[in-house]
Amino acid sequence: MKRLLITLLLLVIAAAGGGFYFVKRELTEKKPVSLHFEVKRGESLKEVIKRLSEEGVVGNPEVLYLWGRFKKVKVKSGCYRIEGELSPVEILRELGKGSPCLKEFTILPGSNIFEVDKVLSEKGFCRKGEVLKLAGNKELLRELKVPSLEGFLYPDTYLVNRESSCRQVIKVAVERFHRVVDPLFKNYNPPPKVKKALKEITPLKVITVASIVEKETGVEKERPLIAAVIYNRLIRGMKVQCDPTVIYALRLKGVEKERLLYKDLKVDSPYNTYLYKGLPPAPICNPSPASIKAALYPADVNYLYFVANGKGGHNFSESYNQHLKEVRKLRRCQRGS
Repeated sequence: MKRLLITLLLLVIAAAGGGFYFVKRELTEKKPVSLHFEVKRGESLKEVIKRLSEEGVVGNPEVLYLWGRFKKVKVKSGCYRIEGELSPVEILRELGKGSPCLKEFTILPGSNIFEVDKVLSEKGFCRKGEVLKLAGNKELLRELKVPSLEGFLYPDTYLVNRESSCRQVIKVAVERFHRVVDPLFKNYNPPPKVKKALKEITPLKVITVASIVEKETGVEKERPLIAAVIYNRLIRGMKVQCDPTVIYALRLKGVEKERLLYKDLKVDSPYNTYLYKGLPPAPICNPSPASIKAALYPADVNYLYFVANGKGGHNFSESYNQHLKEVRKLRRCQRGS
C-alpha cells in the first residue's frame, strides 16, 4: 500500500512539473560535483537529502526523496569524497556504499611510549595511560609478535578510522613496523662488529641500539658513527654510558628531565648504561629508519667516545685522553673563550 502511495505521489509530481521528462531530468541530469560530505550516525534519508540540497548538489530534494523511498535506498554513516560529473541518483547511491571517517595521527621518530600515549589520548583513540598499560600486556605483545611496544611502533603519519580503538591504532603502527623493518633482517649478513658485540643478533637488540642512536644525534652522517661507538664499547666490555638511557630510566620512575645532574647517573635501573654493562633491556624510543640502518650497518671505525662539539654535532675519539681534550674544548666553547 505504501509503495503504491509513493508511486502515485511521483506521478502527481511528474504531472505537475511537466510530466515524466521533468522527473527523469531531476533525477538523472549530471552536474559537476566536488564535495566532502559526512552522513552522521542515525541520520535519515530525508535529512541527508535536505543537506545535499543545501550544498547545492540536489536541485529538487522532494523528487529525490520520493525516488529514494520508492527504491528503498539506505544511506550509510561515514565520510565521503564525492567528485565528478554525477546525477542526484548517483550521489545518493554513493552514500549507500559506506565510507569510514578517517583521523590522522603521527608517531614522530625518537618519540617514546609516554609521548605516543599523549598523542593518541589527545586524538581521542586512547584514554590517558592506556598505551602504557597495553605496553605491559604480554598477551597483546604475543599477538603483535613483538617483544616490546617501545621501539616497535613505526614512526609515520597514519590515517585510520576515527572510531578505531586504542588497540587497533597500536596494531596499525606495529604492522607498519613489520612491513618496513622485518625485510631488513631477512638475509641480513651482520658486519663483524655487530656479531662480536651482540653475539646473538635479534631485532630487539638491534632496535635497542638504534633507539640510542636516534636519541644521541639528529645528524644523518653521525648515526653510523654513534652505532659504532656503542658496538665498540660492548666488544671491549665497557659500559655504554649514554645519557638518553638515564633520561629514560628516570622517566620510567616518573621523573622528566632533559639535562642530567651527576647524581642522576646513579639512578638504579637496568636502563642506566652508566650503572650497568650491556644494552638496556628494551629500546628507549621508536627509532627512525636511518637509525635502524645505522644499527644494522655501523661505520667501520674504532671510536670509543664522542662529545658534543657545540655546533649541533659531535667530535669522536678513539682514546680517553683525546676525549678529555674534546671535552675541554667544548667547555671553552661554552664559556665563549
